[in-house]
Amino acid sequence: MIQTARFTDEPTPKMPRLGIALSFQRRPDLGEGFDRAYQEGLELAAEADRLGIDDIWLAEHHGEEDGYNPSPFVTAGAIAGVTRGVRICFGIALAPLQGHPLRIAEDLAVLDNLSDGRIEPGFGQGYRPEEFAAQGADYGRRTRALRECLDIVDTAWTGERFDYEGELYQVSGGLLRPTPIDPTRRPPLWLGAAAPRSRARAAARGAGLCIAPLTAIGHTARQFQAYEAAVTAAGQQDYLPHALYREIEVGDSNEEALAAFEPYLNHVYRVQYAPERTGLTYKDPATGEQRALTSDDPYYLSRQFIDDRWAIGSVDHCVDLIDGWLDTMRLDRLVFHPKPAGRSLAEAVRAMARVTQVLWPALRARRDPDHDHHGHHHH
Repeated sequence: MIQTARFTDEPTPKMPRLGIALSFQRRPDLGEGFDRAYQEGLELAAEADRLGIDDIWLAEHHGEEDGYNPSPFVTAGAIAGVTRGVRICFGIALAPLQGHPLRIAEDLAVLDNLSDGRIEPGFGQGYRPEEFAAQGADYGRRTRALRECLDIVDTAWTGERFDYEGELYQVSGGLLRPTPIDPTRRPPLWLGAAAPRSRARAAARGAGLCIAPLTAIGHTARQFQAYEAAVTAAGQQDYLPHALYREIEVGDSNEEALAAFEPYLNHVYRVQYAPERTGLTYKDPATGEQRALTSDDPYYLSRQFIDDRWAIGSVDHCVDLIDGWLDTMRLDRLVFHPKPAGRSLAEAVRAMARVTQVLWPALRARRDPDHDHHGHHHH
């Protein structure tokens, strides 16, 4: 069977698709329950769908005290049930920790059918040894595990019976039922690939590339350009979309937006992803020297740091920044976090509505002046 491209994205859109990330975290220090974090996450997904958000992105980690979602497949099924239009994307699931790849393919095929073809898997190999130790999984073979997983999922997706003889996984007479809705299209596939070797592999696979929120914009643009070069070098004819995670918060003024969002920034980037844990470095523009960032570094989470990466401020400020990003790089999907741990559902919905109803029309008016402004937002 001849299989077509993984993605149906229109090449080089004037405006990227807009997505939200959901990780279902709670703030243990605020006495929030896990149940509330998960149920409100689902309500947020339903509200996002009503507000015309295009994509919902799910991540995966294990054993985190804040309840960070360890089970993107289960939450994807729940989201499929409360939404009609959004695509449900993994950004990203940890292939080596999800069990046998045929089992993964089955879950994806069920999700594809449940959601009427709205599922977009994304996989990574994982980077935290303790997550592997907890499951007795071999951290040293994680790259191989990811590779065999992608092979098996792609082969199973055709709906034909197959055998597979890998170093880690074997399939004898495997048959994927239900088949996905369209077995002639390869499953959409997102990969996070920062290193040149993994970029080359992702390009050869025909994967879309997603980049996490901490990279400075200039560096991000270079990463996407390097990926484009890898795609060309791999002789890849398909259009492979780019997805970018950013923090976006719109307020009446720059100060007001930052004041509203700062408690969450501080929790996420000083506690959950403190630079000591992420290994973030910074190149001092004055001296040109590269140094490791620490939580108490004056540049870290300063206004300069924020504007180098994110759009937090007045409508005009955010439009200026995002307009600049779109001039600097090709962006197909832009993903933000309206509900960091500890933020109430009502606040998260308001923040999301400001992005969809105020920021996005203002950005569209600048990027695409010929656009029919009375046109209904459609998926």
